[in-house]
Amino acid sequence: MVKKNDKPLYKPFNAPSSSKYKKMVYVMKDGKKRKIGFGHRGYRHNYSAKARQNYLKRSAGIRDKSGKLTKNNKNSANYWARKVLWNA
Repeated sequence: MVKKNDKPLYKPFNAPSSSKYKKMVYVMKDGKKRKIGFGHRGYRHNYSAKARQNYLKRSAGIRDKSGKLTKNNKNSANYWARKVLWNA
C-alpha cells in the first residue's frame, strides 16, 4: 500500500500552496530521504531567452560548503531549479 506522502525519489512535484517554494523533490542524502524545495513562490520569473541565459550563467558558479559546484549535484536545489524551472 502506497502512503499519501510517499513520493518517488528524484521526481519533482508541485509544492503545497502553504509552502514558500514552487516545486519540491525527494532525494537520498546521507542514507536518508530528504525533501528539497526550489523556486521561491513569491518571485515572479521572466523566462525570456535573455533572462534564462543570465540566470544559467550566474547559477553555474554556485558552490556548496565543500567548494564543489552544485549545478551537477542531484541533491542540490540549484540543480533542480536549473533543470526544471530554467530548462538547462
